[in-house]
Amino acid sequence: MSTNITLSKSDFQLASTCPKKLVYKKQGYPTTNDTNEYMEMLAKGGYVVGLMATLIYPEGVEITGNTKEAIIKTNDYLKQENCVLFEAAIQSGEKLIRVDILEKIGNKINLIEVKAKSHDTEDSQYEQEKLLKKYIEDVAFQYLVITEALPGFEINPYLFMPDKSKRTNIDGLIGWFTVIDSKDDSDKEVEELPAQQKPRFRKPDVLFKYETDVNRSNYIEILKKDGLLQLRDVKERVLQIQDVIKNRANNFIRILNEGIQDSDYTINKTCKACEFKCDGATKNGFKECWGNLADADPHIFDLYYGGTLKSEDGDFYLDELISLSRTSLYDIVPERLKNKKGEIGVRAQRQMIQLKYTEEDKEWTSDELPTILTEFKYPLHFIDFETYTGALPFHEGMRPYELIAFQWSCHTIPYQGATPIHSEWIETEGKFPNFAFAESLMKQIGISGTPLMWATHENTVLRTIINQMEIFGYTNNVLTDWLIGITSDKSVKREGRLVDMNDLTKKYYFHPFMKGRTSIKKVLPAIWNNNKYLHQVSFFKDYSATDFEGGIIDPYETLKPDATQIDEEDAVAGGTEAMRAFQRIRFDDTLSQSQKDEIKRQLLEYCKLDTMAMVIIAHHWGLK
Repeated sequence: MSTNITLSKSDFQLASTCPKKLVYKKQGYPTTNDTNEYMEMLAKGGYVVGLMATLIYPEGVEITGNTKEAIIKTNDYLKQENCVLFEAAIQSGEKLIRVDILEKIGNKINLIEVKAKSHDTEDSQYEQEKLLKKYIEDVAFQYLVITEALPGFEINPYLFMPDKSKRTNIDGLIGWFTVIDSKDDSDKEVEELPAQQKPRFRKPDVLFKYETDVNRSNYIEILKKDGLLQLRDVKERVLQIQDVIKNRANNFIRILNEGIQDSDYTINKTCKACEFKCDGATKNGFKECWGNLADADPHIFDLYYGGTLKSEDGDFYLDELISLSRTSLYDIVPERLKNKKGEIGVRAQRQMIQLKYTEEDKEWTSDELPTILTEFKYPLHFIDFETYTGALPFHEGMRPYELIAFQWSCHTIPYQGATPIHSEWIETEGKFPNFAFAESLMKQIGISGTPLMWATHENTVLRTIINQMEIFGYTNNVLTDWLIGITSDKSVKREGRLVDMNDLTKKYYFHPFMKGRTSIKKVLPAIWNNNKYLHQVSFFKDYSATDFEGGIIDPYETLKPDATQIDEEDAVAGGTEAMRAFQRIRFDDTLSQSQKDEIKRQLLEYCKLDTMAMVIIAHHWGLK
């Protein structure tokens, strides 16, 4: 059966978060996911895991073609006694699914959904169930469709996921696969969309390095034995929610056929993260839902941790304000920021400072901050790391999503008033880099002075390396002692040397330009745009730039690649781009050496800016 209206797996997933999003998707509204580098990286990682999963079923056949052709091909194969199909197309009425892996054995059908997100079979049952919960509805929808379309078959649903308890015996496993960006429209999710509705990100071509190798079957056997991907039987959980899934699917189909009603959705605090909130686009789903309530500036969504505020009856305070059509930050009543005991907690203190100084349009610096700064001991070391985690391990002995630390930057101020001295380290081509990374950092920082970071990532990385040294049997007692001395560990009540400037910001500094955020990419522009003195400091001048109208440019916006080597969209200006750049250098065989050199240059410039940004901020705070 073929209909003009279909509810696909991705449609169901999206509509389950908000039915109005389903309408926007079908009408071709732009989404932030189309240009979201993090989402794109996750998607590409998912395609790699997907290909690896199919290799474990070498007898499998991929179902290609448009939807109509795919349905016909699938039905033809299902007439066989046994078969394994990739992207099998199953339709029941107006519901349509493409199954990652469908394995038919006589009267039994194994419905296998591949997910790149890892789980740990050594975790407690509670933790495992908590992780799997988000994927059960996805599988349950597919189960609904296939049981309706193929009555009389025994359907067994599974999740196929990387297992973090497993360590690979394969060195360079991720290098077995190559991801090449595609410009075509073969993605099953976009194949039938009009050209103007197709997203920027298209399904990439994922290639198995040994596809044409005479020893291909041997490599596949190695993959099977390695066992990084594990099947999880989820039938019990799927059956428990079938009625819920069926009712929800029927409701979504009604919306597609009859149109959406106001009673079908509610605007609330979760709209803050709506992917259809595309400022400047001709179609802005968030604006369409919210109307004039979207225009408040400053908005209640700008409130620091505002989404956690609850009333005495347990309802969310922001939802209460939204129901009253009050969406300005100034609509927030300070008294409502107190906890149940009527006390002003640490978070509420920050929120009250934001309300006061946003209304006054003034910067706030705590009287305590100068004293805090005097407690720093020279030399001061401003450090930043770039790391990589991926579903498939880089090196033998690693687990899925195990951390790789491949780069650090450090600006050192040796004494008060001195010019910052920059040092850096990067490894993009060698073996497992973490121990060399830590040893080089130890050599740079030593045991004197105050090392500073932004947020807790650096502390987490160094603690991870401590554990990796034990697991991999890497002995360096001097390094171990140094790592223990510099890091904090709340579980053993250990206070290390590292100082978190993000934590200092939360406690002692605010600027309205930050809009309740404390990330370095929000704090730096706030300071940089409002302190002209900083632009005259000799060691900051390299980052001072203006646009054609004389406006100050955010230093992060100046990070551009050499257009003769790399496309501008591949610029490294954030942590996600850095992860992607590292992976490309290591395993993208399509890159020339000059292109790899350019990517490496970008990595160094980006990480260097992160640590210089910390110096700029500290200088603004009064550090000399």
